[in-house]
Amino acid sequence: MINGPVWDERQLDGISPTILAIGDSWFWYPFNNLANPLHRILNRSREHIILVRGRNGATTSEYVKGRIREQIEWDLNKAHGYGRTIQAVFLSGGGNDFAGPDDMGSILNPDCSAFTRPAECYRPEQPDKLMALAVSNLSEIAGFVADKLPGIPVLIHGYDYASPCGKDFYGLGQWLQYPMDTAKINRGIQQGVVNDLLDSFAKKLNEAAKDGKNIHTVNCLGTLKSEEWANELHPIRSGFTKLARKWAPVLQATRLIP
Repeated sequence: MINGPVWDERQLDGISPTILAIGDSWFWYPFNNLANPLHRILNRSREHIILVRGRNGATTSEYVKGRIREQIEWDLNKAHGYGRTIQAVFLSGGGNDFAGPDDMGSILNPDCSAFTRPAECYRPEQPDKLMALAVSNLSEIAGFVADKLPGIPVLIHGYDYASPCGKDFYGLGQWLQYPMDTAKINRGIQQGVVNDLLDSFAKKLNEAAKDGKNIHTVNCLGTLKSEEWANELHPIRSGFTKLARKWAPVLQATRLIP
C-alpha cells in the first residue's frame, strides 16, 4: 500500500502515479518537505499517487536538459511511461538558481558597502535577467507537458520570504547571508534583498501563467513566521504544512480535489 509520496520508483510496484512532482529540496528535503503535506491534502477525499523526480540542489536548467529532462520525457510518455494516468504536474524550483555563493554572487555588485537600498545591490540587468531565465525553464517544461498531455495542469509555486540568518543544514548552506556578506551588504538590508529577489521571482511566475494556458501558480509569500524556518532555505515541518495549505485553492480550481 502506498501511503505517501514515492521517491523510489520501485515502490510503485506496478501502480501508475497520478501526479508527477518535479523539484529540488522542497520536494526532496529528507526530514520534512512540501510533498508530504501535499499528499495528505490530495488524499483526503480522493486517491492520488505522487511520483517525485529531480534531486536536492537541482537548478531549473537541469529540468530542460540532461538526466532530469530525459526522465521527465520518459514519465510523460503515454506508451511506456505514465502519461496515461498523470492528472497534473507539480513544479518546484528556482531557489537554487539564485541562492548560494556562486549564483547569488553573480547578480550582486561586488562592493555594496555604501548602499542603503536593496535595488542598489544588483549588477546591471539583475535580478530580472536571472529570474526570467529560471521562469523560462519552468515554462519550457509546462509547454512540454502541454504538447504531450493537452489539458493537464502544471502547478508551480513561488517561495516565501526566507531568512538570511546564516543557519545551514549539517554544514551545507551559505545560501543567503554569506554571499551578501561577501558583497559587503549591510545586514540591516539583507532581508530586504532576499524579499526583493523573491518578489521578482513571483512576478515572473505570474507573467508566465498569463502566457501559458496550463500554468497555475501558487503564491506562498507572507505565509511563515521567522521561527518557522529550519535554516536559510527550508521551513520546519509545520511550516511546510502551512505552505501546502496555500495550494488548496489551486488544487480545487484544477479539480484535483473537490
